[in-house]
Amino acid sequence: MRKPLMALLIVVLLALSLLGGLLPVLQGWIFFVLALYVFATEFETGRVWVKRARRRWPLLSRWIAAARSHPWAPRHLREFDDLTDPSR
Repeated sequence: MRKPLMALLIVVLLALSLLGGLLPVLQGWIFFVLALYVFATEFETGRVWVKRARRRWPLLSRWIAAARSHPWAPRHLREFDDLTDPSR
């Protein structure tokens, strides 16, 4: 039951991200980042896709690695970085 609910959550977050891109009041990128996090932590396919993206765009990988060491970074960002690190 958990996987279908997580898939539904990802779809809702992506829809909010799209809506946030159209409306100036709503910040869409926040919902996109949350959707990526849920996708990568819940599904193996998500981990593979994010690893490929980090390999293809090294700037993204450096940004995630730098954000991990920020003092205000949530602990979940460390988990996300460990799961999607392209060097592993």
